[in-house]
Amino acid sequence: MDSNNAGSSVFSKTVFRSVTVMQIIAMCAAAVIGIAVLCVGGFGGSAIGWLIVAVVIYMIPHFFGVKPKAKAGFALIFAVVAIVVGGAVVGPSFVDNNSRESVSDHGAFSDVGYVYDDSARTITVDADFDMTGYDGDTIYLCYAKVTLVPFNSSPQIEGLKNIPLDSTHISGSHLQYTLTGSDFDMSELYNLVLAIGKTDENGDVVYDGNSASIATLTGFTGAGCSSQCYTGAAVVMLYVLFIFFLILVFSTLLRRTISGKRKKMENDGRLYPQGYGRCDKCGALVLPGEIKCRKCGAYIDRPEEMRRKKDDFFQCSACGAEVPGDAQVCPKCGAKFDGVENVVSHIDGKVDVSEESYPCPKCGEMVPKNAVFCPKCGKKF
Repeated sequence: MDSNNAGSSVFSKTVFRSVTVMQIIAMCAAAVIGIAVLCVGGFGGSAIGWLIVAVVIYMIPHFFGVKPKAKAGFALIFAVVAIVVGGAVVGPSFVDNNSRESVSDHGAFSDVGYVYDDSARTITVDADFDMTGYDGDTIYLCYAKVTLVPFNSSPQIEGLKNIPLDSTHISGSHLQYTLTGSDFDMSELYNLVLAIGKTDENGDVVYDGNSASIATLTGFTGAGCSSQCYTGAAVVMLYVLFIFFLILVFSTLLRRTISGKRKKMENDGRLYPQGYGRCDKCGALVLPGEIKCRKCGAYIDRPEEMRRKKDDFFQCSACGAEVPGDAQVCPKCGAKFDGVENVVSHIDGKVDVSEESYPCPKCGEMVPKNAVFCPKCGKKF
């Protein structure tokens, strides 16, 4: 007992240790929305519904900053809760609502009724029909065992059987047939429907869907449906969790890849660390080396250790701001610089700086006074 409590405590501390109240509220909201989607419009039995639920239980906590481990833990808890809701409440309610001893008219059939005899353990099917347009076709009573009830969606069936109704079961435009224990196990849940069809060249019965009556489930016989409902809900949640963890894994890997590349760019001096990459005044993106916002013109003041090291930058003598080597006005304080420095690179690799220049006698290009050749025409001095 103590070991179980300890394990639960460790799980909660490691997975949900950093979850805030707002994040808990967000996860609860996601769970409510997810279960509502599964219970509405047949989404519980469709791939679109599973995708919507997976996205909902991922994105809502994500918007509130829930960590990947906490998202995974939440998804597992959501699955357990959804299975209980689907197996104990939604599924049985669906079976009850669709287990009718009389159904409304549809297709070629009217006044369809199913009478269950508890003592004889039989189901008698009674209905009127209209064969207009179906000359030569046969009426079939179709039944199949229900294996899964996925929330509020059409059940999955197996072992479809077709009983052709002949003159012994038909009188005029009225039919009656009694299903017994030799037809199927009365303790199981079945799907019943009447339809008109014919046998193809392969011996298979082909139905005209427009002729079929509304289907009914045999829950009115007291057949148990608990296992089908819980199994159906569990299968649905397996699909939802599969999609959810695909999203979680790929998004986590993508985030780590982007984070690694960003860290490398920060180390290379191509990006500021997070929190320093936007202009303090207007919020526009700024890059290392930029000293003036391209949008609003504000001076970009960053700690010295974050500044990109450049040989052609110097400090303003008035305010100490970082200034490009060719600037004539300080972008921060507006101080003017009197002379324009000329950088001269010699053949031997030596670099000189001169504030004076004169025209080349050959081409007229202005060259620094201490230059040994014209950079335009190559004349040596």
